[in-house]
Amino acid sequence: MKRKQYYLKSLIDSKYCIPIIWIIGLAFSVVTSGFYYQLESKKIEIKFKNEVNQFASSLHREFELNLESLYTLATLFKSNEEPGYQRFIEESKSIRKRNPGFLALEWIPWVKHEMRSFYEKKHQQEFPGFKFIEKNSTNNLVNARFREEYFPVYYVDPYIKNKNAFGYDLASEKKRYNTLKSSQLLGEPLISDNIKLVQEKTNPEGCLAFLPIFDKKKQKKKHNPESLKGYVLGVFKFSKIFEAAHNTNFSQEIQIQLFNKKEETSNDILFTYQPIQINKYKDVVHQFDLPLLWGKEWKLIAHPTNKYVKRERSFYPQLILIAGIIFTSLIALLFYSFSKRNTQLTQLNIMKSKFLSLISHDVRGGIGTMDVLLKLVLEDFEGYNKNQLKEVITSIEQNTNSIHLTLENLISWSKNELLALKPKKSLFDITELFDNINEYFKPLILLKNLKFSIHYGTKNTYIHADKNMILASLRNIISNAIKYTQKGGEIQIRLLQHKTKHHIEIEDTGMGMDSIELQKLFEYNITHKKRGTNGESSTGIGLMITKDFLDMNNAKVQVESHLGKGTIFKIQI
Repeated sequence: MKRKQYYLKSLIDSKYCIPIIWIIGLAFSVVTSGFYYQLESKKIEIKFKNEVNQFASSLHREFELNLESLYTLATLFKSNEEPGYQRFIEESKSIRKRNPGFLALEWIPWVKHEMRSFYEKKHQQEFPGFKFIEKNSTNNLVNARFREEYFPVYYVDPYIKNKNAFGYDLASEKKRYNTLKSSQLLGEPLISDNIKLVQEKTNPEGCLAFLPIFDKKKQKKKHNPESLKGYVLGVFKFSKIFEAAHNTNFSQEIQIQLFNKKEETSNDILFTYQPIQINKYKDVVHQFDLPLLWGKEWKLIAHPTNKYVKRERSFYPQLILIAGIIFTSLIALLFYSFSKRNTQLTQLNIMKSKFLSLISHDVRGGIGTMDVLLKLVLEDFEGYNKNQLKEVITSIEQNTNSIHLTLENLISWSKNELLALKPKKSLFDITELFDNINEYFKPLILLKNLKFSIHYGTKNTYIHADKNMILASLRNIISNAIKYTQKGGEIQIRLLQHKTKHHIEIEDTGMGMDSIELQKLFEYNITHKKRGTNGESSTGIGLMITKDFLDMNNAKVQVESHLGKGTIFKIQI
């Protein structure tokens, strides 16, 4: 058991103890915080991917719903008779109201060259000046050139926004013509490549969805491309589809880009949902492949923003690190306190031993001096005159007072140290203490012919504190003032009040102290050997007890002194 205690003491006292505790504690805190940070990052990534997957599924459903609505419009053209323009407009408006992803709906008939004049004249009855048109090399609209077949925009809703597209021959553009012919040959609906919608100023990205209509009477068991009537065409705007797919659970702090699945280059970005000018969090990215939709394969690539990741992060990693540092600091402080306390106790025991030796020496010396003086007087009492006897008695009286004060302070100190005295506070009139002090020190004051006065700068003379402790403290301070003030000097006591605090000032015109003495005045030290003006001895125990008692009563003491000019003790209580 003793060996364990010895090793523990050695560890605590070691100069490497605190650094080792710091290194271990800090390393553990950093590792734990880092582990939780990684765990949280994984959690954020999983949540981000789930959000993107849910959005992608919603987006695909939105595309499907819009495309399915084209079949409703297609029923108008499956009968033998072509519906009128107004009937088309009514049905188109109803569809667009339910499906905001459509920017426009159109009917595109398949017109062979020999039927071009018929179609143009038929439409001119309702729309004078109607012609099949196309763009020339300068991008101006002109009459469509001769072709064996045409795919003109015959019906369009809304008309005002798409007036320039009215009569436009889609066969005049190679990519659109190829999509139309592929749909005709396959007999399946197709979606065009990405197009720029010229009538849209913001987010003009979109595509065309072609639903072919065939004449069932001309269809045999096998698909017959020649039975084509035309196409119901939906003009999609990607931003509208994405907005319709958006729901309240999807964060605004996620950027999603739409790509053609077959294209691997980033140059083929079809559409970017959310602002491009964002700070993407580069460590996390998620790709989602949309199912095949009318011959088109798209993929979504999503990035969270730094703001998204920051919002999802908690303060737990930082709290773990801070808590670890605080805990390590407390452990280190505890070990430091043990070490310091151990050192202080060792030093205190040495100082107490020396202190008690000093007290014993002073008491024995004082009693020895009185004993010698008394023996000398008794041996030759008749040989002493009155003046000589007075000097001897005065010397004995001074030694008696010094020993009395020393023993009284020693008793106070012993009680405080051994019994851990606690102040018993009460409300009392401090003038009683000043009267007591005046009577107690009156012989010494008269002996040194001192001017002693008490001044009251307030009518409120009641304070709340331990009466006995305050009395002992004031006695010690005034005892020192008397001891270190020359004959004919002056001691003043002033009681003042500032707000709720009382201020006691004890000022003397005595020897004073230099800055070094002043700095060590209240230290538990054995160097207070400065003698009074009449050779009075001093141990310093009185001021040490004074400081302890004032501290226990929450009183503050301040000392101002200059060598040869006196001292002022200021107590705030």
